[in-house]
Amino acid sequence: MKPIKVIRRPHWQAHIQDHAYQADVLSDPRQQYWIESLPEPFAIQFHTQEETAIATATEVLWDLCLRFLDTFFTEESEGSVDRRLAQLQIPAAYWTAIKQSWERSIPQEDLSLCTRFDLAVTESGQIKLLEINGETPLLGAETIYQWNWYVDYLQHHQNSACPLPSDAHQFNEFWDRIAGQWRRIMADYRLKETGISFLVDETLGEDLEMAMQLIQILHDDVDPNIYVQIVYLRGLQDENGRELQRGLGLDEEGYFIDPVNQRIPVLWKMYDWSDIQNDMANDGATEALARQLESGQTKVLEPLWKQVLSNKGAMVMMWEQFRDKPEGEYLLATYFERDVSIEATQLALGMHVRKPMLGLEGVATSIEMGLGSLEERPSLGYGGEGFIIQEYIELPQAFGYHYTIGSWVIDDEAAGVIIRGDRSRITGRHCLIIPHVVSDDGLFIP
Repeated sequence: MKPIKVIRRPHWQAHIQDHAYQADVLSDPRQQYWIESLPEPFAIQFHTQEETAIATATEVLWDLCLRFLDTFFTEESEGSVDRRLAQLQIPAAYWTAIKQSWERSIPQEDLSLCTRFDLAVTESGQIKLLEINGETPLLGAETIYQWNWYVDYLQHHQNSACPLPSDAHQFNEFWDRIAGQWRRIMADYRLKETGISFLVDETLGEDLEMAMQLIQILHDDVDPNIYVQIVYLRGLQDENGRELQRGLGLDEEGYFIDPVNQRIPVLWKMYDWSDIQNDMANDGATEALARQLESGQTKVLEPLWKQVLSNKGAMVMMWEQFRDKPEGEYLLATYFERDVSIEATQLALGMHVRKPMLGLEGVATSIEMGLGSLEERPSLGYGGEGFIIQEYIELPQAFGYHYTIGSWVIDDEAAGVIIRGDRSRITGRHCLIIPHVVSDDGLFIP
């Protein structure tokens, strides 16, 4: 694994505008979100052995997730599942619905579209799980654009000062794997009859970009006639504050409804279940929504059982379950901050990472040494639900950026990687997207 220099293509911004979602942020050099906005752009080159190792780790980790969930939802004594849900600070009103979401097989099981693991892949060859993006995994649009960059580079820039290796390929099956999972969802959820609504936060452009990318895959590779609609979380207004489209609603029986008061039978969302539940509590609609979710009549992607995986407390429980198993090699020591055991106390006294049980993109995360913070990110309101502490591991660096590997798993199989870099050791919202290639050319494998 090593960084390699690539050129800044002469018309890179135009290519992004023509071939990418996330076009505005990717093509804006001031954002420094895409690698060609840097004075010295670079990519990461993996050896084929490393590609295989990452794919293997990804599929093993997903298997661990499924085994963990089977254990989590097993009632070995009365109330044991409820006690675990309480540990994760999930509202009790939804416990029955969450348990049924995992156990449901009739009329259809609660299907998942995709998951992304954030991995530390060290220069010494270790692969460790940092986080599970189980419920709202972004970066699909960026994963696809790096493929378009790779194709364009091979076609038009191999005679430049920085050609890609002659045997280069890319570990990137995101489009095909998503299309395959859409086919299964289409059949099991009868999308030709029901259509599907895509819920996005109108204040976050990346939500809409991810939704549009998934819609394109659904229409281009599955069925162009499936009805889709965008539903905004709070509603859409013009510059004068006039309502253009109403936001997501809930009727008296707890069904999600669209802007014209039609019930939504299938919903894809880029909004955390915990945030939805907080909104429902503020509106006094908790019981109505909980009862409707228990019925299973409304299908949501990602399903309710993913709320367990998206909670960082799940990594504490996975560490406890698999730490002494061979496959536990991919896990970092992780404990609830309130844990007073000898192992947790020893970790807390040394260098470790403190993370809120909820929240994404590094919010409220800090690197700690004993009683002091070495580096930290703003909390943005997260942390009241509690924290975990996790063993610290040094991220690899390239041109001043610390980078993590986002590895996709779709329908139980590894589906490619997307790399993010940050000047900070805590990867945050304003990071750098780094493309990759896989090649055995020019790398020394000790």
